[in-house]
Amino acid sequence: MGFKKGEYKHSEETIKKMSEFQKLQKGKPKSEKFKQVRMGSGNPNWKGGKRKDVNGYVYIYMPNHPFTYKGHCVLEHRFVMEKHLGRTLLPTEVVHHINGITDDNRIENLMLFTNGEHVKLHQLKKNSNSKNKGRRVR
Repeated sequence: MGFKKGEYKHSEETIKKMSEFQKLQKGKPKSEKFKQVRMGSGNPNWKGGKRKDVNGYVYIYMPNHPFTYKGHCVLEHRFVMEKHLGRTLLPTEVVHHINGITDDNRIENLMLFTNGEHVKLHQLKKNSNSKNKGRRVR
């Protein structure tokens, strides 16, 4: 059992809102029609523009940044370093967390490396940890 055509009636307020929305959207491509409502702060699930991934890295919603992740977000530690330096970071530059805590994005906890330098740093740490493995510390 369902509604017959014309049997269901919207309230006058709902009809007014729907017609205003349709007027705003008229002539826009279909993909653009809902972006202004659904993206960013227009989304009902908006949580302030920050989110954490499974590794603890914080992403910030910044759709206009030149180097975004999936077209919308930037890693917060990279953005903090960019603000500190006053320039956009190159894709070959890596921001390292000194204390290893990936959501601690204070400038005092961040160091800038080239990709090669960053790999060497982690190799040195790995080698020093493996040399001390199994030894008794007195």
